[in-house]
Amino acid sequence: MRKLAFFAAVAATLCTVACNKDLSGSKAEVPVPSDDGRVEVTLTVTGGPMTKSADQDIDDNLSVVHNIQFFAFNEDESIDTYVKVTDGMSGSMRVKAGQKKFWAVVNADDITNVQTLDQLKAIKTQLADNADGFVMVGSYNSNVGTNPIPIEVKRLATRVVLKKVTAAFTSPAEAALDCILKRVYLINVAGDFNLGYTDDPTVWYSKMAYESPTGLDELLNTTLTPGHNLKNAAYEVPSYHYCYQNHKQPDTQSTTWSPRFTRIVAEVELGGTTYYYPVNLQYIDYGKSYEIENLTITRKGSTSPDQPITIQDGTFEITVKDWTVVPVTSGITI
Repeated sequence: MRKLAFFAAVAATLCTVACNKDLSGSKAEVPVPSDDGRVEVTLTVTGGPMTKSADQDIDDNLSVVHNIQFFAFNEDESIDTYVKVTDGMSGSMRVKAGQKKFWAVVNADDITNVQTLDQLKAIKTQLADNADGFVMVGSYNSNVGTNPIPIEVKRLATRVVLKKVTAAFTSPAEAALDCILKRVYLINVAGDFNLGYTDDPTVWYSKMAYESPTGLDELLNTTLTPGHNLKNAAYEVPSYHYCYQNHKQPDTQSTTWSPRFTRIVAEVELGGTTYYYPVNLQYIDYGKSYEIENLTITRKGSTSPDQPITIQDGTFEITVKDWTVVPVTSGITI
């Protein structure tokens, strides 16, 4: 249960926003170029960097901002300047006057040798980079006369939540058996994603089966010790899991590995035999939360965690939400 104590889920959108200074009318202060033709601009993260969502499913640990890397690019997308903030929520940089493309990258490893915006967008982050705090990125195009510079950032990660597991076997013989929920976990997990949100994954974890990769167990897996007997009561402790975007289409259940749908799996021991209840997560996007309100199992499941359940095995509904908890509704029943 260590993971459940660690996870609750996460934050809404992080914003670098304007200070309380009144920027309207004649009170706005436009930066004046110095002798070297540069002006100083300020980028600030104000208030709590994460605001709680309506359903309070916030993971305070992963919402911590450990560092922010700010970039300023010229109109031709060549680098102008860069600053990294590791203490506090604001940073200043001196930039050449004119139109700029400002970017902010939160909680990523140090980014060096970037000369163009395309080079920054191409940088890959690893899923493990989110273990101590979500990697986030955002941009804002502005003339340097705007000060402070607001940059809205978004998480690169995808969240998957299973809120409840219920046993409702149609067979009296199966209903009489102990049904121990042992684990809930993700398989076929995309492990890398570029800052420009465009590239397909090149790294995969938990291919077709449960794994506990170094540094990723807390993100991918929930283990119940000693397990929960669904025969006695439904399991109603939500489990939270995190992965990267996966747009792979179509799916496959080939026993030879190739990229395929990410799945969330409930693993149970029914009468001493292990069965799996995998649920397909089709075309999952970064920054969204895929939430299963209740997985109801009605018969023996699959003998493989990579073989999705059918209508005879169980029922469930998936709701898709932005982490700002603006619902993007998508109901599925099988």
